Amino acid sequence: MVVTLLLFSLAPLFSKVEFTLMPKSPLFRGYLADPYGPSSKFHLLFAQTQASIPTSALIVQGGQYEEIPFTNEPQSSFYSLKAGANVGLLRLKVDFFQVEAFISGGLHTAFELHGDSDSLGYDGFYSFGINIMLWDIVTLKGGLHHFSGHWGDEMLLNLAQVNPTLEFWETTFLEYTRDNSWLLSIAIEPLSLLRLYSTIEIPMINAFVRPGAHTPFRNHYPGQSETNFHTYITAGEGTTTTIVYPPSYRALRIQTGAEVKVPLFSIGSLFLAGDFQFHQDGQTLHQINGYNKANRWEFTFSVGGGFEFNIDQVEPKTRLEIYYLNGRFPMLNYFTQRGHYLTVGIAIGG
Repeated sequence: MVVTLLLFSLAPLFSKVEFTLMPKSPLFRGYLADPYGPSSKFHLLFAQTQASIPTSALIVQGGQYEEIPFTNEPQSSFYSLKAGANVGLLRLKVDFFQVEAFISGGLHTAFELHGDSDSLGYDGFYSFGINIMLWDIVTLKGGLHHFSGHWGDEMLLNLAQVNPTLEFWETTFLEYTRDNSWLLSIAIEPLSLLRLYSTIEIPMINAFVRPGAHTPFRNHYPGQSETNFHTYITAGEGTTTTIVYPPSYRALRIQTGAEVKVPLFSIGSLFLAGDFQFHQDGQTLHQINGYNKANRWEFTFSVGGGFEFNIDQVEPKTRLEIYYLNGRFPMLNYFTQRGHYLTVGIAIGG
């Protein structure tokens, strides 16, 4: 009798249940102004000052991190190319509540615009987890995020030519890796034209965090809690840390931003967007024994806008956009290179 009454009471709810396989767009969209977002892009990237141009790679010399030049002819203009996707896999909707599994990822590279069009490197990234939307206003995302930088082969060949006395095959080249992190995000759209968002990224306790100076002391080797990951990674680099980081240092990344879209008839929308990121690894000064709790988190921001087309309700959307970037050069391995950049081009999805 109780079961029968329960089924009758829940019947209206079941009648509203909807399943969607591979929906047109994910519940949690990528951030428009995020230079590391999972969109596809063809951009031109221009360094705005001489000091903003990437000209060196980070290596280990004498137990310390050192910058070594890879070019004698710095170029200030680049092709910035990214192939990315952000996909909802299976969605369940019950009245005001929606939940879906998602996967996103991509590959990003930058080529010099002039001369031999040499590649600076390649960034790989992926993420998967769960998206939840409530009342079409609040969206939550939780999951795993991986990203890692890789030096470009042409850049390394140039570096060998510029530094003929370098013991190339015995040199440790430092790369920026987060393998893997927990990712928690929230986006709020109180109005149809306004979106506010925030994200926190927390490297897992057994995450590979590189370079070693960035590795939290709380981390340990997978399956070997007695093996301190900071000591393990720095030893592999040929460096030694003589200080101990407090438990509060976790190599966190905090991201926040806002987007405004104004519809223009039926053809699309004008948009403005700003993305602001705080990197706790800035407290290390990107150097062995450089960490100090009093050091500031490193700050990077991107602001701009453009036009998003709405052609026959096609998903994903195509955008013409332009952004000003202040902070880290938008390739992971060049995290020590700060400057001012202008990027303009076409983007799809995100």
